[in-house]
Formats: sequence, C-alpha cells, structure tokens
Amino acid sequence: MIWTFLQISLTIVMLLHTSILDLKYREVDPKTWLLYSPLAVFLALNWRQVILPLYLYSFATSVGVSYLFYRFSLIGGADVIAMFLVAISNPEVPSLILRGLTLLGAEPIVVLLYTSLSISVITLYNVFRNLRLSKELPKGSKFKILVSGTRIKVRDFLKSKFMFPLTQVNEDGSLTFRYTFEIDEDDGEWRRFFSELVRQGKISEDSYIWVSWGVPVIPFMLLGYLISVILGFP
Repeated sequence: MIWTFLQISLTIVMLLHTSILDLKYREVDPKTWLLYSPLAVFLALNWRQVILPLYLYSFATSVGVSYLFYRFSLIGGADVIAMFLVAISNPEVPSLILRGLTLLGAEPIVVLLYTSLSISVITLYNVFRNLRLSKELPKGSKFKILVSGTRIKVRDFLKSKFMFPLTQVNEDGSLTFRYTFEIDEDDGEWRRFFSELVRQGKISEDSYIWVSWGVPVIPFMLLGYLISVILGFP
C-alpha cells in the first residue's frame, strides 16, 4: 500500500512541477527529468502484478503515439519524456472507482486517452466559441483555423506570450492564412515582426488577426492522470 501511495504521489508531484514549468516557459530543462527518473523503480516493484503483454502494448502505444505527435510537430520533446516516465513508473494504478484495465497494465494508454479527451474538450469549446466569427475566414479552411485559432487585436497580440499568428501579412498588405505553426517557432520574433508591420503602416494595432496558442500539454497530462487515478477505466 505504501509503495502505491508513493508511486501515485510522486507521479503527481512530477507532473505538477513540470506543468508549472510548461505553463511558464513552454519547456522543461532535461536535468529536471533526470531528477524524476528514479520513478522507474516502480516498474520493478509492480510488473509481476500486471498482465505483461497488456502492459507492454499499453507502454509501446502511449509512448509511440506521443513520439509520432512529436515528429509531426504537434507536441514538444518534453511531452514525450513526460509520457515515457508516467508509462514506465505506472504499470498499474488501483483507481478509486473503476478498477479494471488500470489495475491490469493498461494505465499508460488510459492516461493518454484521458489526456487526449481533455485537449479535445478544450478544442471543441474553441470551435464553438469562434463559430460566429467564421464568416471572415476563407472557405475550405474555416474548420482548421477554428480548431486551433482565436481572434484578437494586434495590440493584444503584441503584449501576449506563446501566441503564434495564423494570419499572414504579405508585402502588399494583403492577408492570407495558415493552419498551424512549427513547434520551434519563436513567439518573440513574431511579436517583433508585427510591431514592425505596425510601424510601417501595413497593419493597424486595432486590426484583428487570428492566432494560435502554444498549448502546454503536460498540464493536460496531469489532468488525464488524475482522472485515471480517480475514475479509472472499466
């Protein structure tokens, strides 16, 4: 019982600590992950309690999907490491309500599922919130922009952090749109670029543009883990 308590408590501490760093800086120092690497000891303590093929499948799928998302620039490298550490240190979790697959070895994939569902809920909220503004977006790309974008004034964008413009201003002042941004883009560079456009008179500070927020994934992973601990999975 004490080992289970430590496993869950230390995993929550790790995800809470790195969530704060993710929210504040959108990156986590590799040394921080080394601090939490001893959590892997819980695999040695618990692997005999699970259905090993199920756990190996769950581990490979959760980490593999996370890595695939990383390769497509949908999440950062820190998010993959977080998923890896959660998966390797939590072969089983005795959930409070539904003690099914989480007790047999499927905890990693359950955390991935609840993390994805949490992000999906926020995404759907964003879509419905922006529907009334969709008329100004180009046909054929409305939904793609509504999924990740929000409309703000240029002056607000210049004071923001971790916002990336989906509205592109061309040399002649015309506007085009993109659907996403690269994970390694510098939000500060974009603010300086738009500040220069304002200075040149190519766009007004009161103009509206579409931007995308660099979503911090680890806080959603923390939420997903807490849901798995409390709710579990049949």
